[in-house]
Amino acid sequence: MKKLVLTGCIGIGALMLAGCQSTDNGQMDNTSANAGANVSANTSTNAATEPETIVDGRGKEVVFKNGYAKNFVLFPHEGREIYSITQSIDPFKGMRKEDQESNIAGGAVAKYHPEILKVNNNIMQADGSAPNVEEILKLSPDVVYQWTSRGDAGIKPLEDAGINVVAVNWGKYQDDIDRYALYGKALGLQDRVDAVFAHQDEAKQAILKVTDSLTKDERQNHVFVSDVHDNQINVWGTELPHTAVDKVENAALTLGKITDIDADINAETLLKWDPDMIVIGEWAHDITPDYFYKHPVLKNLTAVKEKRVYKSPKVSLLDNQGINWYFYSVLAYPDKFKGFDMRKQIRDDYKFLYNIDITDADIDQTLNVEENKNSKNFDLFMQ
Repeated sequence: MKKLVLTGCIGIGALMLAGCQSTDNGQMDNTSANAGANVSANTSTNAATEPETIVDGRGKEVVFKNGYAKNFVLFPHEGREIYSITQSIDPFKGMRKEDQESNIAGGAVAKYHPEILKVNNNIMQADGSAPNVEEILKLSPDVVYQWTSRGDAGIKPLEDAGINVVAVNWGKYQDDIDRYALYGKALGLQDRVDAVFAHQDEAKQAILKVTDSLTKDERQNHVFVSDVHDNQINVWGTELPHTAVDKVENAALTLGKITDIDADINAETLLKWDPDMIVIGEWAHDITPDYFYKHPVLKNLTAVKEKRVYKSPKVSLLDNQGINWYFYSVLAYPDKFKGFDMRKQIRDDYKFLYNIDITDADIDQTLNVEENKNSKNFDLFMQ
C-alpha cells in the first residue's frame, strides 16, 4: 500500500499561489491543457491501481481502496480553487450552493464554464446544521472534502455511512498550503498541484527582487480591512491568512499589535495607526474606497487624504494569490514596478489556472475598476 503523508515541510515559497509574467505562454498552455487530461487518465486507470493512502488535516489516514478518488463532494466554499487543479467539472459530484452563488456566479470561471453552477448543491440538511447524508450517498462520491472545524457533526455521519472524508484546516497560511495540496493528493493530481506551486513561486520571487531591497524608511504601513459595522472595523492580523501582507515578506507592514488571526478595532484605534494604505476585502460588498473618502471621521486618515484606499481584486484567495501580491506591491511602490503589466499578468494567470482567455471587460471586473478608479495610481491598471 502506498502512503502519501502531508507534512508542514512544503515550503512557503513553494506555494505562492499565482503566476509570474516571465512564465512561457506555450508551456503554460500545455500545462493547462494537460490538467483536464490528467483527470480523465486518473479516472480510467483508478480501477486497476492498488489502494492509496493519504493523511488528512486531522492527521488521520484515509484509504482509497480502488486507487485515488475520481470524483468528490466539496463542503469548503472553494469550487473555483479546486477547479484550478482538475480543470474539469467532471469530478464535481456536489458542492455548496453558497459557493456557487457568492463566490463563483458572476465571475470568469462561471462565465466560461457555466456547468459549475449546475453541480448538485443539495448536500446540506435544510436547516444547514449537518450534511445531507442521504443525498450524498445517492451521488456516490469517492471522497468528501470537509472542514475539520465541523467536528463530529460534519464528519462522523459521513464516515458512519462508509464515505471517505478528507478533513481540511483553515486559519493559518500553512493550512492554505496543506489544504490545496490535499485537494490534489486525494485525486492523484499532485503533479498539477506542484506545477501550480512552482508557477506561484515565480511571482513571489519576482516581487521579492523589489521588496527585499526596500530601506526601512521606504517601507509603508498597510491595514487590511475585512469588514466594517458601525464603529467596529474588522482587520486581519499578523498571520493575515488570505492577504498579501504576510505572504510576500517585506511587501508591506501592518501597524498595530494584533496577536490573533483578526481583530475588531474602532475608528479611534485606526486613526492612531494612521496607515499609509488601506486595502478592503472584495467580499465586503458595502465597503468601498468611497466609504472611507466620505466618512466624517476616517477621512482624516493619511491613506484617505492621499486617496490610497483600494478594494482588493476579485480573484481566488487560495490559488491565485499572485494577483493580490502584485496589486499590493505595485500600488504601494509604483516607481519600483515601472513597466509591469497587470492586465497581462491576469490574462496569463487565468489561462494557466482555469484555461480561460479572459477579456478586458473581465479584467475590469476582476480589478474592481469601478470602485477603484478614483484612487491614487490605479490608472496603472486601467485599459
